[in-house]
Amino acid sequence: MRTITLIACLLAAVIASAQFTEPGFYRVHNVGTDRYICIKGTRYNKTSNPDAFWPCIKMLSDSDQMADPGSIVYIPEMGETSLCAQGVSTYSLTGLMLRIDTATVREGGKPTYVARTQYGNFPCIFRDYGNGLTAGFLEAPQSRWWVEPVNAGSIDTSYLAVKPACETVADAHGWYWSSMCCDFSFVLPDGGGIEGAYTIRDINCEEDGFYHAQPIKVYGMGDTVPAATPVLLRCKTPYVSGNKIVPVFPIANRTSMPITSDMLMGNYFSSFINHAHMTDYSVTQEYVPSQATMAAPEHMALGVNAEGRLGFFPQADGTYMAANSAWLSVNFKENDLPELAGVYLDVPQVEEPAIEPEVVMGDTNGDGVTNIKDVTNLINYLLLQGSGSSRDITINVEAADMNGDGKLTIRDVTLLIEHILSGEEESAQ
Repeated sequence: MRTITLIACLLAAVIASAQFTEPGFYRVHNVGTDRYICIKGTRYNKTSNPDAFWPCIKMLSDSDQMADPGSIVYIPEMGETSLCAQGVSTYSLTGLMLRIDTATVREGGKPTYVARTQYGNFPCIFRDYGNGLTAGFLEAPQSRWWVEPVNAGSIDTSYLAVKPACETVADAHGWYWSSMCCDFSFVLPDGGGIEGAYTIRDINCEEDGFYHAQPIKVYGMGDTVPAATPVLLRCKTPYVSGNKIVPVFPIANRTSMPITSDMLMGNYFSSFINHAHMTDYSVTQEYVPSQATMAAPEHMALGVNAEGRLGFFPQADGTYMAANSAWLSVNFKENDLPELAGVYLDVPQVEEPAIEPEVVMGDTNGDGVTNIKDVTNLINYLLLQGSGSSRDITINVEAADMNGDGKLTIRDVTLLIEHILSGEEESAQ
């Protein structure tokens, strides 16, 4: 009976991990194509019709979407609603509302959902069709979705991964650096691999003739980085899955870009390539969201130069700053600076917390065990105390203070003997 109950509980947990339970952050996962919704852009002068979703939503594989903030979708409610991410919503992008209902078909033992919309007098179904996202007329596996909670579990399952700006170059202390700017707040979880979130407040010309910036730590492990805040992230590993943040409320819904914090700027969108034709899947097109920021000499992206130096460097002309990234914004005139070829990142040393040695009560001589030698050691120390010779005796005062009164007396000797006779000797592990 206990086994059956356990199996039922596990099954309930699995089902709950892939369904809409309340307003919150979710990943929307297509059953038929095994791809995820990622909101990538703003409205493109399109009329409200079923293919209006194509230019603004890109379908990504599991490996790609895990590190894309556009995959973190806020769903406010079931029924008549809209999918929200990146400071926009599917309604603001397309003019089409969605009605989310539980589908009659379960897939992989989990509930699935369909999202219906209305185009003129025709009811349509929101679906992943070929290489693009649209609204069709027939229900199929491509029109069924798993809705997977993001911020309702452990960091092993409910997280956004962070990809370092350069996966092959670490700083002088072995850490990797990335940047982030997104419309939701996020926690830097203990054990998540990200040591802290940093900002830049000034740059200086050093003796080597180059300009340098010192990152300043503003949030550490366990802290929440506010929504719409451009930051640099110091990562433990070059592997995406080893650097985790957990999206949490609130969301910012910032639509004006770029966003500024100290000398860092950031935004949500950049140019991207997406499917562009109803019937020919090979046809693609570059889309430039209205909120994308054009590269400029004063906008320096985090990266590595040809000499392998970590810092901020100008982007190529005619390109756009990367989506969901933070970059260094240098006002040359205001700071009386010439146009710079780059600003090196001078990273601070991370002080590792000191590991306090385990105290074995009664182990006065520090050999890892408590026995009669410790009694002799304590007695000798007490006999010589005051003569100055006691300093020649190695003694762990904290371990010898058996009654914890902050001083060593004959009472501690008595308690130590009783401790040994009672058979409660402790050994260091």
